[in-house]
Parts: sequence; structure tokens; C-alpha cells
Amino acid sequence: MKFTKTAMFAALIAASASTQVLAENNGLNLYDITNGDSFYYTSDQDVKDDDGQKESVGVGRPSTTHSGIPHLPVYHGYMNTNYTYRFVNVAEQVFTMIGEGKHGLWRVGENGMIREYLKKGAKGVQPGADLSSKKNRKRIAEDYSSFIPEESWSGYKYPDQKLSDAGALNYIDLPISHPKYKGKYDDHVPVDLASFNCTMSGPEYPYSKEIMNFAFNQPAAGVVGPLGKRAGLDIDENYTKILQLDHFEDANSWVNVGVEGKDSTYFQYAAIDKEKTQAEYYLVERPFFNVPYLFIIAVYDNVDNDDFSYVRPDGPYWDSLSKKEKKSVRTEVVYDQRFHTKDAGLATAERLPVYGLHHPNRDAFGSGGACPGAGGDWGRYPNGADTGAMWPTNYEEVTPYCDAVVADIKFTANLDGKTWDDAAKYLANAGVGTKTREYKMQAGDYGVYSEAYNVDRGIKNPHQVKAPRSVTMTYPSVQKAVSYNETPKEGKVHSFYDAHPESKACRQIGTVPE
Repeated sequence: MKFTKTAMFAALIAASASTQVLAENNGLNLYDITNGDSFYYTSDQDVKDDDGQKESVGVGRPSTTHSGIPHLPVYHGYMNTNYTYRFVNVAEQVFTMIGEGKHGLWRVGENGMIREYLKKGAKGVQPGADLSSKKNRKRIAEDYSSFIPEESWSGYKYPDQKLSDAGALNYIDLPISHPKYKGKYDDHVPVDLASFNCTMSGPEYPYSKEIMNFAFNQPAAGVVGPLGKRAGLDIDENYTKILQLDHFEDANSWVNVGVEGKDSTYFQYAAIDKEKTQAEYYLVERPFFNVPYLFIIAVYDNVDNDDFSYVRPDGPYWDSLSKKEKKSVRTEVVYDQRFHTKDAGLATAERLPVYGLHHPNRDAFGSGGACPGAGGDWGRYPNGADTGAMWPTNYEEVTPYCDAVVADIKFTANLDGKTWDDAAKYLANAGVGTKTREYKMQAGDYGVYSEAYNVDRGIKNPHQVKAPRSVTMTYPSVQKAVSYNETPKEGKVHSFYDAHPESKACRQIGTVPE
């Protein structure tokens, strides 16, 4: 049975409404389980005026520890696709994301371009127009945008919707060197590395909105490593928010090395060798059908070959590269990339013929089920000639390579951008900012032995001390206390979400309203 689009959305709306009503009946707020108080853990504390602790933390609800270190906000949230859940938390400026192991990833190759969509009511430019000419720059700047949040789903245009009703271009593709971007990518390294991704949330990610708004506004957010830059992840018109993550010690990426003598319906995963295969991981927000989703992205590069490098030697982006840059990149696609693995050595990754191992029956809701054959705009998958595997800024010839690589969803990030392996970090003098600090105490003898065994034998405690009223301690250094950036309150997520709840599949189910 095939669902119509109307029936499909009706079913999803009913399921989402039922979930929210059930939660509300049980006194839960699934959008923000802290009920708007990220310091909820002190909500039952009230220091009175006659409490001696007021000398350390003041009167009322405390906002610091006894040593003057400020309390930090705590957030909890979750996201899901295909009824598979990932839980995100922030405590002490440490972000964690824990979900399922061996989550399937798809490969994409960014083409150094930015797709801009025609805004509602705008005039736009005509087919055949020179997008780089001065006379069109003002109109391009005003009439087109890579993300139009106020238009929600309707801001997206399918690949086959090239022209507006008035005959203007519904979308245009601009190289990152285009004057609209005011030179901010002039010194960008060539965008040549493939990346591997999968959807982590539904549209607007409402049940992790509070925590992700916080995380994406902290000092560590927006920092992209060398592999990520080569994959184009720092092009913020495409990737609107980004946070680099690290795997937990026992987590890894895994490569399908296949089973000798068997076809692609047999598979076997081997862990990548982290010493020979470089890897960077990111949690990103990117518009999908002009609606924000969260994606996990991995970028790999071997230390001894250029399997992951590719730039199409044609088009505006290629033309923008220098002769030296053109010589530094590979111009032929490696369809079957190799990874260094722990158990199988340097092995070719083998794609699966299916959409993913966690999707055994997509036919039930009329949404394909086979691995898309080409890269490019997801569009009307599985129907239509222009369907791809992800975004319109992806090369068609960098194929999705479905589930050839899987990753453990077990990640962490220090949101202040600093690690904990610093002997000076988190010392108690951070609360006052000086190397010396006075410690007040009750004077007297401490550690006097009183048990008969010690008293009868005249044994004295070598650690017995006669404590004064105060002592000054000297710290080896001074660091600022770990703090955080405030985030603006955005209120409830986009109202359109109430009519189109998050899909229960790894990627968009069916098509979206036109």
C-alpha cells in the first residue's frame, strides 16, 4: 500500500499530537524538561540571613559554590529519527550526545557552491542572466537567500521547479567566490574532501531546541578543523550552525569490508585505524527543504593516499581556483574509497544496496528503500529524474555510498573550547582571580589521638595540627572560572511544525508541500 502525501502527513500529525497530549497529561514538558530553568538543581535551596553560609554564597538561591565558582547551566534534550533516539546533555560546559551504535552514514561531496532561493514576491533574475555581472548583484543580494526561515517549507524549490510563475529563476547557484559573500571565502582552502552524514533530528528539532541553542552559542561552536574546512563545513550559508565533537574512548567509525566470495547482501564492519585514517566529527544544523534539521557529519582523510579528494574540473568554482590549487586536488572521483582498519588493513569500503540497515520496510509508507544512485538534491526521492541523496550543493558523481561507513553515536565536546587535561583548570581560586586566598577556620587542636591503644603507648599523631583562625594558600597560577555565553530566548519552535511534525525516518519522508 502506498500512502498519499495527505494521508502520510495526517498520520504523522495524529501520532505527534497523541505523544504530546500523553506527555502533558503526565505533567511533562517534552520541549524543555527543565521548565525554563537551566539552574533547576538549586531551585529547592534558599540560604537564610541567619545561615553562616551566606558569607560564601549570599542570601537566597545560591549562584556560586562556596569557593565562589559560578554555577553553570544544565540542559537536557533528545532527538529522533525512525523511532531511534539520541540524548543530548550539557553539564559543567561539557556537551554529550549518546544514541545508538553503528549508525549508517551517506557520502556527499560539496561543490564549492551555494544554492540561493528566490524569496516570496521577489522579482529575481531571468534565465540566461550573467550571475557574476555588476548589474545583477543588487538583485541577487536582495531577492535570493540560501535560507529563508520565515517561509518554512515553501521557501524550498524542487530541482524541476526552475522557474517562478513570472518566469524568473527560482534558484541560482553561486560559487563561494561570488561578490555577494564579500570576500569572506577568498582565502578558503580548496573544497575537495568528501564527508559522510546522516540526519539526527526531525524538522526544527523541538525536543532539543533549548540545549542546541545554548550549545551553538558557546565559544567552542563554529570552530571547524582542517578536514572540515576542506569538506566545506565552514561555509555558513550551507551549514548554519556547527559544533565539533570527539568520540568517547570506546566509540569509533566502522567500515563495511564485505565478506570474501559473497555479494553485497553480505557485510562485515571493521573499526577504522585512528592512527592512519584522520577523522573529524561534527553536529551541524543545516536547512533541509528550507527547514532546520540536525545532522551528524564525519570527515575522513588517509595519511597515505588521496582517495577522499575530488573537485569537478568544470564550472564556476573550478574556475575560481588558482593554478596551484587545481594541481593540489584530485579531479577524478574514487567511487570505492579505501580506509585503514584495525582488522582488515587498508580495505575498500563496500556500499549496501539498501537505504540503510535500520530501514527494513520503507515501502510501507511509499518512500523508496533502495540506496539513491547519485549525489545531489534529495528532491523527490524515490520518484523523479533529478533525485539525489542529500543537498543541492553536492556533486552528482560523489555517490552516497550508503552505509559503507557507520559511526557510533557517542560523542562529547567541551563547550568552552578547552580540555580538562590542564593542571591549572578548575582550581578553586578561579572564583576570586588571585594566586593567594585566605581560608578561615575554627582555631584549635585537630587530630589529637584519644583511643587507649595510642594514648597508653604515648603515640602522637604526626599530622596533629594547632590550627589558627586563618591561613593563606598560594596557588600555582590563576585562571578565569569556566563561564558561558547567554543565549536569547527564541520561544516556541516554528508554528509550521505543529502542522508537519518531525518525520520518523532518517531523512524526509516523501515530499513536502509545494
